[in-house]
Amino acid sequence: MTTSTGDDRIDQIQQAITKSRRYQTVAPATVRRLARAALVASRGDVPDAVKRTKRGLHEIYGAFLPPSAPNYTALLRHLDAAVEAGDDEAVRSSLSRAMSVHMSTRERLPHLDEFYREIFRHVPRPNTLRDLACGLNPLAVPWMGLSDETVYVASDIDARLMDFVGAALTRLGVAHRTSVVDLLEARLDEPADVTLLLKTLPCLETQQRGSGWEVIDIVNSPIIVVTFPTKSLGQRSKGMFQNYSQSFESQASERSCRIQRLEIGNELIYVIHK
Repeated sequence: MTTSTGDDRIDQIQQAITKSRRYQTVAPATVRRLARAALVASRGDVPDAVKRTKRGLHEIYGAFLPPSAPNYTALLRHLDAAVEAGDDEAVRSSLSRAMSVHMSTRERLPHLDEFYREIFRHVPRPNTLRDLACGLNPLAVPWMGLSDETVYVASDIDARLMDFVGAALTRLGVAHRTSVVDLLEARLDEPADVTLLLKTLPCLETQQRGSGWEVIDIVNSPIIVVTFPTKSLGQRSKGMFQNYSQSFESQASERSCRIQRLEIGNELIYVIHK
């Protein structure tokens, strides 16, 4: 009688996740990392570990998207028509429509003009802008007022979403690089003038306590913009502003960085100057 090794069981969990339509395009590094923790929590029970892995993926990824994968083909077709018509207002409307399918950017839409106007009052326009765990935020580039020379470097854990983001930025004529990246597994030492970490730290902390500031410390940027939601996806505050601000500012005080705090809509914003 043979027994499965840990790696064999992680392979089994990854295969089960790959068969799931909802999570089949998530970065293998993310799936395997969550599977490894789930296998420990389930004491080696693979079916239970599969459920735990899916639960973890829902918390950090699935909860922000509709039950069925967004129709990226249709969204891109709609953007194409607006771009070809040369109608800037139609382009912004098309991008807003696309951003609304992701809960994180949907919440920001009513305040998008103010959000980037205020951020770039405190941040110089970058030659390289990196957007980590970006979701659909790169589609907000027309609201950012970036120069034509700015290179937008975007990454997330979903390959299908990143293909769409890359295609949309191409349609918009934005110089860019996109990639599928797990922040807890990848090197983050590529230099960038400004890095965005929008509503990302809570997801990192859910997976590994203390990892939020570890990422901030590693990122090779003199300026990092970090934001936190002040309401849950169900629009309840739950004392989130107080909890996030106290914890973040306490950690910042232990470092030699300078921070500026803003609040726009349901988003607490910190501009970190390393």
